[in-house]
Amino acid sequence: MKNVLIAVTTAIILSACAHHDDVRPSNNNQHYVVIQSVDRSEGVKEALGQATHYCDQSKSTMVVLNESVDYQGDIPEQDYLKTRSAAEAVTEVGSWLWVLGDGYVDDVAAVATIAGAGKLHSMGAPYSVTVNFRCT
Repeated sequence: MKNVLIAVTTAIILSACAHHDDVRPSNNNQHYVVIQSVDRSEGVKEALGQATHYCDQSKSTMVVLNESVDYQGDIPEQDYLKTRSAAEAVTEVGSWLWVLGDGYVDDVAAVATIAGAGKLHSMGAPYSVTVNFRCT
């Protein structure tokens, strides 16, 4: 089961290396990028990073024209944040106990880790981040 955790971690790290897959170029040099994210600030960071990388390809500087973040979840945003925080805590504690449990709590910790990870996955990515930008 530890191999599964290693594989998932590797996949996450490698997916973070994507450059500017979500950039939508235009003819009038007013481009935009749209990101779906589980976290407001991480989504903005990712969108700005993709925009910057896109402009870097043509050795120009990225200038933000407009930026917006919309929460599109099924439950109120505060409830989403509380539930996400609890699921992250369960996953984190379960992972540590799973690794360090020394045979005493391994099974319970494994169930907690998997349940927490399942909950996080089921919550989706409710933040839609749009950045309009220009390369100058």
